[in-house]
Amino acid sequence: MNNDESPLADTEVHYLTSEMVHDEFKIFVGHCGTTGEQRVPVLYLTDANGYFGGAVDIVRSMQLGRHLPPLLVVGIGYRAGGIDDTMEPRTRDLTPTWDAGFARLFPDHGAMGGAGALLQFIDKELKPWVVSRYDVDHDNATYFGHSFGGLFGIYVLLTAPAVFRRYIIGSPSLWWDRGTMFEHEAGSAREASSRRADADDPVVVYLGVGAHETHEGRQREVVNLPPKDRAKNEVRHIDMVADTIKMAERLRQLDWLNTKVDADVFPDEFHITVPLLTLSRGLRTVFDAPR
Repeated sequence: MNNDESPLADTEVHYLTSEMVHDEFKIFVGHCGTTGEQRVPVLYLTDANGYFGGAVDIVRSMQLGRHLPPLLVVGIGYRAGGIDDTMEPRTRDLTPTWDAGFARLFPDHGAMGGAGALLQFIDKELKPWVVSRYDVDHDNATYFGHSFGGLFGIYVLLTAPAVFRRYIIGSPSLWWDRGTMFEHEAGSAREASSRRADADDPVVVYLGVGAHETHEGRQREVVNLPPKDRAKNEVRHIDMVADTIKMAERLRQLDWLNTKVDADVFPDEFHITVPLLTLSRGLRTVFDAPR
């Protein structure tokens, strides 16, 4: 493990090698109102190469009005540069299964179906590492993920809900592998006894999606892309708005999973414009801030 602390005392970067995933992660750490005088909740987020900076800024801004408590923000990313440079490892780590249709359209994305290994990394390696270094409340963890990160959040919620107390799910890619997470949800009750959340402490879930994340909206979103890239969006009929609303309703109806579920559809927003709006509204919701 190599550490590279930022010159700024309130941000850090570390590199952790995972035995679960057999790869290295770039771990971003942001101190938001932490003083070391009290154990604080932790906000974990995926796709940190793209969203860590914005997440830290949002948290600190909301803390100006005491809308959020002190938080430690922990971002899970990769050594590569921006989010566009991480497409191959994020596809590997954030998806629960192999998607043959996706593989045909995007043959360069490589491996898929590593969500189980990433979940083990977070629960068995990353969280203990965070607890060993910082004054945090291990059991008071929140998750944020967008797109494939949202898909991963749904996977964790249905597989090991107690890993996080709160889930902020942005535009989950529930179209993945022909809607496999809806099948996963339908069968989850068979093994629910080993994963059931504490009945006295419900898991708080927030889902957000942009109103233009329909099939028609996706065609407008990619109008400036090269024709070859636009064509990839045309051949797949994806309505992430309908999928998100459907999953929210399914989660509310699960009798084995004690959840409090809120969801919003943001007017006039596309898939790439909505992530930090979802995070901001989600933080207000799951931490019961003024609304």
